[in-house]
Amino acid sequence: MDYPVRVRIFGTPTVDCASGSKDTWREVAHWARRQLESRFGGQVSVEYYDLFSPEMDRFPEVLSLVAAGQGQVPLVFLDGELLSSGGKISVPDIRRWLEAKGVRAANAVDCHALREPDREYH
Repeated sequence: MDYPVRVRIFGTPTVDCASGSKDTWREVAHWARRQLESRFGGQVSVEYYDLFSPEMDRFPEVLSLVAAGQGQVPLVFLDGELLSSGGKISVPDIRRWLEAKGVRAANAVDCHALREPDREYH
């Protein structure tokens, strides 16, 4: 696997009638970045994109999904693979995907490497 694994989150600002526009998905994406980088270090890169930004020209596949009614915000992609569409940003789901692809926690200890070779454990 090539590192860093790119986690791309696509969202839109939400509108709260009382206080106006909020960037809730961006805030949640930043929170997810802190959680994932804390666990996986530099093996993971988390990026957030607003669907209405000029940057979206770089992601025609995302725009096509949304235009076809097959994608709802937030959209979460991991190395180009769609993990989730709509609902919420699930850090546990992202973590499970990363671990299934062989990404290990940056501070993980290999318990098997710590075992004494001449002792059996049951």
